[in-house]
Amino acid sequence: NTAIEAVDKRFFQGLPSPAAAALIAGMVRVMLDYGVKGPDVRWFAWGFTLFAGLTMVSNLRFYSGKDINLRRSVPFAVVLLLVMFFVLISSAPPTVLFGLFVLYGLSGYVLWALDFGKRRAAQKRQAGSS
Repeated sequence: NTAIEAVDKRFFQGLPSPAAAALIAGMVRVMLDYGVKGPDVRWFAWGFTLFAGLTMVSNLRFYSGKDINLRRSVPFAVVLLLVMFFVLISSAPPTVLFGLFVLYGLSGYVLWALDFGKRRAAQKRQAGSS
């Protein structure tokens, strides 16, 4: 994040390295838990590692969580969801955490697609009005 002044503070530019490391470590842990051997998934592991590395150096935006304010009151529903979240994690920690990091790793692509769609729609509206 060398261009931090030019980027919205609520987002990281590129996948943060701890998240990329969690993706790779989580993949290894899940494969061990399910008894999958290294040679069986070497191409998947190679592609997954390539995905994590390229996503780290991309210009994609990833939510940073810097705008979360823990000092204000929180609705009861949020507290209930947080408790459910911890119950879900405790049911199968490696699998659930790996799934969450995969979703986070894909979130930058989802944000990009949403932004792309909005820009495209704005261009069509602008072209239609001229």
